[in-house]
Amino acid sequence: MKETLAMANLQVDPARPALTSEQTLTGWRREFCVELLGEGQARIFLRAVESPSMKADELRQAILFHRIGAAFDDLDGCVAVVREPLEQLARTAVRQKPSQDNLFAAVTYDRGAWDRVVQGVEHWQRRPHSAPPREPKR
Repeated sequence: MKETLAMANLQVDPARPALTSEQTLTGWRREFCVELLGEGQARIFLRAVESPSMKADELRQAILFHRIGAAFDDLDGCVAVVREPLEQLARTAVRQKPSQDNLFAAVTYDRGAWDRVVQGVEHWQRRPHSAPPREPKR
């Protein structure tokens, strides 16, 4: 059973799927995912996939995803930075039954909030990392 860390209405899955160099070279990728559970709840997780995810398939499961780099390793820090738009996204998400007019999306959500989440994730993974101090040359 996986343990999750509760952050108000956000559940952050602690699993961090690793990719080997071989997998990265053969097209595997990692994705930042938000599963909209309804009633103001969302599960945030990372996953490794062999081929690109299909938006329509994921929307049927109420999962939003964004591709991240192989070096992305601080999900908790990233979630803390984008917490406000994530909470807005979770609060505005409404599960719905597929209808003739809407066969693919099982959920409606605030697209602006999702855009802000994606921008925050992009900014987080491109931020400068502080390198350990070097010893002076002698």
